[in-house]
Amino acid sequence: METENKPQLARMPLANYNNVWEFIQTLEYNDSDNIIFLEQQLYNLLQKQPEDIYLLVLLMHEQIMNNRGQRARSIAYKIWDLGGKLELKLERMYIDDLMNLGLMDMAGAALTPYLSELENKIQAYSDLFLKYAVFTGNMGLLDRFLSYLPENNETKILKDWINLASEAKATTHLGSILTRITDNVRESLSGCRYKLFDDREFPEIEFVFYVDETIKNYQEMRGKMHLQISSYCAAHKLEDLVNLSATIVPVQRRPRQELWLEKR
Repeated sequence: METENKPQLARMPLANYNNVWEFIQTLEYNDSDNIIFLEQQLYNLLQKQPEDIYLLVLLMHEQIMNNRGQRARSIAYKIWDLGGKLELKLERMYIDDLMNLGLMDMAGAALTPYLSELENKIQAYSDLFLKYAVFTGNMGLLDRFLSYLPENNETKILKDWINLASEAKATTHLGSILTRITDNVRESLSGCRYKLFDDREFPEIEFVFYVDETIKNYQEMRGKMHLQISSYCAAHKLEDLVNLSATIVPVQRRPRQELWLEKR
């Protein structure tokens, strides 16, 4: 029987940012050989241009894919200190990865200039706006973003979630709950996204955290998060928010659902 070989990308030298941008979009999180190849190519380019923020944003993402969240955070801070203007697709990658690394304050600061012109910016940044509002538990901001978006299944469920939180008098508490459960994995975090469900008695949201190898027992951590949600609700005399759940997944199993991927 022939052994099925995993398809390999052609490993041509990557001469510039555009080559790297095209290459990085072809990679899956479990494609370790090509991720390492990409890292070598980026370091080669950065030897000539060590403060090129375009290349640094790509290296930051590669480090996330390579299960090196702490190194990616260091690069995130370096880019922040260097400053400069990024073109839209790189800016979207950078802001998304700030959130993936748990750097919500920085992501919020990067999005803040666009809040005063939402009507013009909502199209380009809508998915980033929603992710930021959801993971910070800012229901007022989420409601504001949704008011600019056409109704679809996602926006409908998010509106229902806001209404349910309001009925449970939990609107002002969701930020604290999200901070509390995220703190468990913040130092290990390499990605986050949310999943919505409308096939149950109430709208449900699942927070998915992708982590590095420093977290070993995913079920134990998940149980701890759920206990924290319940105990917070009990301490603040809230209805138990059973429509919130959390899942912990190793970063190598992260599917490609990047907010910045170019449409093919």
